[in-house]
Amino acid sequence: MELDSLYESIARLRDRGAVADTYAGTGEADDPDGGVLSDFMEYVCEYHARNRPDWLEAFYQVLTWQFETFHEGAEGYYEDLYGESGEEKQEKTADFLKKQGYLELEAQFRRGMLLCGSGETSEKTAAAREIREWMWSNRACVWSFCLKILEQHRQDWPEPEERKSDV
Repeated sequence: MELDSLYESIARLRDRGAVADTYAGTGEADDPDGGVLSDFMEYVCEYHARNRPDWLEAFYQVLTWQFETFHEGAEGYYEDLYGESGEEKQEKTADFLKKQGYLELEAQFRRGMLLCGSGETSEKTAAAREIREWMWSNRACVWSFCLKILEQHRQDWPEPEERKSDV
């Protein structure tokens, strides 16, 4: 998958006013562009597995956060179920979101970070449920973040690394 074709998919979705997410895409099974955010996740994971600039790490973490929240629940992301979202990456992502002015996204992201802290299981379960509900209700907030960061950094992508399968 080429980066230019991913950007073309993003542009087509943006131009028609669609909103996509990492789990259900646009919700239209026959939409060839609908799964573009999941495709971006794969691209980043495959070609930029290490040494990501802050903007790219934050982009990847937000995509992963959304996917895992929809798929397994927010706890999976914050507990680093797949080994892609450790505490240091979460903290850097939250700081990046705040610094760049994505305050609504940052507030929910940080709220989830409390899931790994001390506290009663019932409180953590309630917080995870609230994050999932927020995520479903605010797909456009995450989508907007993705559109902005991708456009802002279109020329800033690092050279692709060796593919994971080649290492």
